[in-house]
Amino acid sequence: MHFGPVSTYAFIIIIIAFFEATFAIGGDGRNEITVGAIFYENEKDIELSFDQAFREVNNLKFAELRFVTIKRFMPTNDSFLLQQITCELISNGVAAIFGPSSKAASDIVAQIANTTGIPHIEYDLKLEATRQEHLNHQMSVNVAPSLSVLSRAYYEIIKTNYEWRTFTLIYETPEGLARLQDLMNIQALNSDYVKLRNLADYAEDYRILWKEADETFHEQRIILDCEPKTLKELLKISMDFKLQGPFRNWFLTHLDTHSSGLRDIYNEDFKANITSVRMKTVDPNPFERKKTRITMVDQILGNQTMLPILIFDAVVLFASAARNVMAAMQPFHPPNRHCGSSAPWMLGPFIVNEMKTISEDDVEPPFKTENMKLNENGQRTHFNLEIYKPTVNEPMMIWTPDNGIKTRRTSLELDSADSTQDFSEQRRVYTVVTHYEEPYFMMKEDHENFRGRDKYEGYAVDLIRKLSEQMEFDYEFMIVNGNGKYNPETKQWDGIIRKLIDHHAQIGVCDLTITQLRRSVVDFTVPFMQLGISILHYKSPPEPKNQFAFLEPFAKEVWIYMIFAQLVMTLAFVFIARLSHREWLPPNPAIQDPDELENIWNVNNSTWLMVGSIMQQGCDILPRGPHMRILTGMWWFFALMMLSTYTANLAAFLTSNKWQSSITSLQDLIDQDEVHYGSMRGGSTSMFFSESNETDYQRAWNQMKDFNPSAFTSTNKEGVARVRKEGGKYAFLMETTSLTYNVERNCDLTQIGEQIGEKHYGLAVPLGADYRTNLSVHILQLSEKGELYKMKNKWWKKHNVTCDTFHEVDGDELSIIELGGVFLVLAGGVLTGVILGIFEFLWNVQNVAVEERVTPWQALKAELAFALKFWVRKKPMRISSSSDKSSSRRSSGSRRSSKEKTRSKTIS
Repeated sequence: MHFGPVSTYAFIIIIIAFFEATFAIGGDGRNEITVGAIFYENEKDIELSFDQAFREVNNLKFAELRFVTIKRFMPTNDSFLLQQITCELISNGVAAIFGPSSKAASDIVAQIANTTGIPHIEYDLKLEATRQEHLNHQMSVNVAPSLSVLSRAYYEIIKTNYEWRTFTLIYETPEGLARLQDLMNIQALNSDYVKLRNLADYAEDYRILWKEADETFHEQRIILDCEPKTLKELLKISMDFKLQGPFRNWFLTHLDTHSSGLRDIYNEDFKANITSVRMKTVDPNPFERKKTRITMVDQILGNQTMLPILIFDAVVLFASAARNVMAAMQPFHPPNRHCGSSAPWMLGPFIVNEMKTISEDDVEPPFKTENMKLNENGQRTHFNLEIYKPTVNEPMMIWTPDNGIKTRRTSLELDSADSTQDFSEQRRVYTVVTHYEEPYFMMKEDHENFRGRDKYEGYAVDLIRKLSEQMEFDYEFMIVNGNGKYNPETKQWDGIIRKLIDHHAQIGVCDLTITQLRRSVVDFTVPFMQLGISILHYKSPPEPKNQFAFLEPFAKEVWIYMIFAQLVMTLAFVFIARLSHREWLPPNPAIQDPDELENIWNVNNSTWLMVGSIMQQGCDILPRGPHMRILTGMWWFFALMMLSTYTANLAAFLTSNKWQSSITSLQDLIDQDEVHYGSMRGGSTSMFFSESNETDYQRAWNQMKDFNPSAFTSTNKEGVARVRKEGGKYAFLMETTSLTYNVERNCDLTQIGEQIGEKHYGLAVPLGADYRTNLSVHILQLSEKGELYKMKNKWWKKHNVTCDTFHEVDGDELSIIELGGVFLVLAGGVLTGVILGIFEFLWNVQNVAVEERVTPWQALKAELAFALKFWVRKKPMRISSSSDKSSSRRSSGSRRSSKEKTRSKTIS
């Protein structure tokens, strides 16, 4: 400060005068400093806390300064009156001005303090100053939290800790909107995720606001910033719209929520989870002697109301800084007493700078709030917040600027917490939304004998029961139609997804596939089942196998014509052979000039040649004449053609009888046009094909859309029924789990092709549901214990349906049934030959008995005994023991003569 050219004596006189005016020597010998404060008339609690703070400061031992306060009161918010009071305080030589609170609409105090160099200490939340305002507020500091940092704290609480992605923001004042600034950046403002509402727009009737939140927004999470005096009324009205019911979440951002009287209306109807924040105060020293007499000021500070404790900290901060500066700056320069002085107080900037840099460990008495630190603009950027339940006054967590959020559940806090019952922690009843789909959710066969949730069974029922036992919650089922399809025209969902969006249910379970589109409106737990897409097709039962299938390559009339041709050729062969002189030969080639000739081509031999030719076996006798050879050659040609044709047709016919589907993959479906195929309309399978970038999948999707009649079905059950009804003309694309279930229980269905893609089933919950993580953890536990595997086996594999297994063969392999007729023909021929042989044997026995003059029984025994001697290779002319050699020779001669007679008769 520049005093100009004055004498040393005059300078000393001036210094003494100012010192005596500002510093008064108290009765205890300490120097006195005057400070001023501006209050509104209804701020009695703040005034008492202010007085208590200076009382404790002045009671400190070994303190060289004693502070004297001058208090002024504002009846109304009048900027001109505020300016007059400020100048009047400065004329009294105050070394600092406290206040006023944020009720003041003008920053006139800060501007006057900036001009005069008098420190200005604020203690209430105020909007962030602009760059120009900072230049006009260089002498001002504020011990209240910075709104930008407070907004960041709310962001971390909501986004990081609570993990809310969708909510409604409701504010009352501009300061409240500033506190919510960062929260509005979590999602796009006014989107389906974050809704912003001003209480002033609903001042006439708050019921309209809550009705909108419940029926229009279906809101489960509300962030409310309002004055404590308004809070009680707002929450009472919200109860009429069930906004205080279970699964509702409220976050109250005002730092004085605990002083709103909310606990006066708290009862068992408040089942919502309500949390709030407040300034974290310094924990009391457990070893400090407790006061036996509680004063009104003790009650005010014990209530943790923000403004009283902050003005206490403001006083402590200034007093500690002033002591440090005045102890270091000698001689002392008193403040100016003129409001419009052009020479600011020299010590003022040093005190302000000391307040910005002083450590909370160097102040005495200690601060009421934790973590006091100011930035270069005098704004408090470091403070701790306590997250608590205002309904039961239960501390939960602490937020710090450096470390974020940490749990606060020490025994000291639990002992100090109120014993009021917390109705939000009662056993919850979850509404589980699902739909009928085998084997996930079904009605029991004897459901008439049960009530409530016991009427149902299935994989989903077992899964929810297991989770409820582990997580200790109750549940009830809500049944809808379908999982949830998205209508692009109305941009609305139906089914399970709709109920979760509207918060009419808390858990959705069935064959619900996790997709990106669904994840945009609901949350999913970890998957409880992995699957893919495959093709369900009809399996035609194989036709009954014919033992005489070897006859079917030719039509019945062909066989008739072949037999007729055989007879005609045999008769023709006999007739033409008799006409040919080359076919008449002597019976005995040794006789050169026989009396008669013999023709070997009788009916028996001709038939044998025809049959041998058609069987490709040939014959031991062949024709001699050219015309006979031509006739034989033509028959051989005919036999060759017929045999080759038969062989080819037989192989094709027998193998074509086996069931072999021509469709084995999705590519086969795409490349053909006989079998139509589709999926469930609007389901995850349809979305998979419609959104895929794969060429084959896009081709399949385009074909499905073009089929007429439509290839899409409304449910999986309808698709399965259509596959069975159309008998191979329709294929259905569906999830492998449902497909396997239907194939296991329907013998006429089969899965073709490999699995397409990879999908997962999970439990769906509303966006941001706080119990989603807990559900996921317990699903993982069930998986690790093998419970999910057991449940799947129970509902997929254990059934009473037994399908006939058909041995399907490849290539040219034929079954015994298809070739059984060949064996039957062989057996018939063998049997016929054996029977004829027996008759011939008996006929020969009769002839032997006559010729050898023995009884038929003796002849039979002799012939049979010789026939059984397999090691004897030569048969005697006479085998009967009752005949002699001569008779044997006569018999032999007579036999030969008899044979010659028979041959001559044949030739004739």
